[in-house]
Amino acid sequence: MTEHRARRSAAWAALAAWATAVLSAAPMLALAAEPPLLIHYNERPPQHYTKHGVAQGPAIDKVSGALVAAGIAYELRSTPAKQQLVILKANSQPACMLAWVGLPGRERSGKLSAPVYDERRLWCTLSVPDETMQRLNAALIK
Repeated sequence: MTEHRARRSAAWAALAAWATAVLSAAPMLALAAEPPLLIHYNERPPQHYTKHGVAQGPAIDKVSGALVAAGIAYELRSTPAKQQLVILKANSQPACMLAWVGLPGRERSGKLSAPVYDERRLWCTLSVPDETMQRLNAALIK
């Protein structure tokens, strides 16, 4: 009888571990349902740069942390600044450009986030939903 209880207890523990894993993955599954927000950055060490194919630097860490905290799926892409301007002007999909200064008039062609570092912000296409910008800004400010 003791061996039977031990097996039953182990089975319940395995079921509980499985349920915990499934439930904790649920928010990530919801994130995967929407296309990721593209975050374009140019190579500007030490703030943001690519090393061995991986985006790195304190600005990348801050933006990534804010996006995760806001529950926004994202993808980082190293993109030259001039190409970022083309993407911004095209406004064909939700995307943000990292490390742009909020100069007067820029809000006409895109949405500016809260500062990421110094006075540099994310400059996002107009197609980024306002609700996404609000969640992102709230996470950046924390």
